[in-house]
Amino acid sequence: MEMAKKTCYVSFAEGLAEGRCRLAGKYFANPIKTAIFAALFMCNQDVMKLVYCVPALYNPGGMERVLAEKVNYLVDTGKYEITIVTTDQKGRPVYFPLDKRVKLVDFGLDFEGHFAAGLVKKTWLHYKKLSLYKKKLQEFLVACKADICISLCGKEIDFLTSLKDGSRKMAELHFSKTFRTQFFESHKQGLLWKWIGQFRTKQLEKATKKLDTLIVLTQQDLKDWLRTNKNAVCIPNPSPLKVAEHADWDSKRVITVGRLDAQKGYDYLIKIWRVVAERFPNWRLDIYGKGELELDLGKQIHDAGLTDCVSLKGVTPNVTKEYLSSSIFVMSSRYEGLPMVLIEAMTCGLPLVSFDCECGPREVIQDSVNGFLIPTFDIKEFADKLMLLMENRGMREMMGKRGKEMSGRYAIDAIMRQWINLFDAK
Repeated sequence: MEMAKKTCYVSFAEGLAEGRCRLAGKYFANPIKTAIFAALFMCNQDVMKLVYCVPALYNPGGMERVLAEKVNYLVDTGKYEITIVTTDQKGRPVYFPLDKRVKLVDFGLDFEGHFAAGLVKKTWLHYKKLSLYKKKLQEFLVACKADICISLCGKEIDFLTSLKDGSRKMAELHFSKTFRTQFFESHKQGLLWKWIGQFRTKQLEKATKKLDTLIVLTQQDLKDWLRTNKNAVCIPNPSPLKVAEHADWDSKRVITVGRLDAQKGYDYLIKIWRVVAERFPNWRLDIYGKGELELDLGKQIHDAGLTDCVSLKGVTPNVTKEYLSSSIFVMSSRYEGLPMVLIEAMTCGLPLVSFDCECGPREVIQDSVNGFLIPTFDIKEFADKLMLLMENRGMREMMGKRGKEMSGRYAIDAIMRQWINLFDAK
């Protein structure tokens, strides 16, 4: 698979010496460019044309990483022609490498740009941009003769099934069914916000019922979805890592990886480490990621007197190296979908300790076999199980080896066969 040295957005006429077709926000205003674009997509009738919709690709997040792995795999089979449509890339570089055959189009709608506006203005701008997004996506799918359009449950999920372009409509949900409720409850307090979250969950149910297929990540979430949506199936995320080595079980370093936001629950993890540090002052906790709570978490670490043993490390370009130089992986999330970091860490032979949040951890962790599942938000139990691992090198090795064996079920070949079967089904 050949990767582009620099991912280039909206370059569709590569190889043409003249008249390169660069589709930007107003590409359909030019009928000649539209014709060239359509012709390029129609030139090979034997390949299936897939269009993925995702807000942006600049984030170093799990969803973006999985998408990159999947499209690179699919395009390398020669059976698929793939385009990724974004709304909020805004010229920022793509974080995870993409095969140069994957085409990228940014509509430049900037839904992020009005978040700070007042309620009335924000609502007006949102629906104005949503209407424009619907128009652009409809035109795009018609022009490229898409066979399947796959939403990653961004803004387009609210109107996707109303588009009349002839393509099959699918969505893959990287969080649990109730993530909208969980999001509001983790960011806002009070019954009003809880009600808003529940209302948004009902909206999601309604928006996804008419899809050809809704793909969720866990069996636990599938059971929940099948109560309302008979079109739901489960395909877990693949592990992007192929690692022969194993973690350093002698290391006195605990690691976690994820965005620095409310969802990941690092406020709980710092409280847990305050308990742990009293017994294990020579151990350290390294937190990899970036996000809106960096300053708040830094202050919490300082106020707890943990600056010598807890570090916010930012984003690493080589997360595998960090896994392999640690001896335990921890996750303190309030909610998840199917956490890629747990799968990656397990693939590297790390024993896992995680809150048993909704959903995902219990599908990766077999309690007391490859790690420990902790009742959600039970700080004392989390600290006790973590310290049990920290004081027992043999247990770390045993759980790490067992987890590495178990990680085979997330091998990319096995997971991608399920996707290919889904796409090829008529």
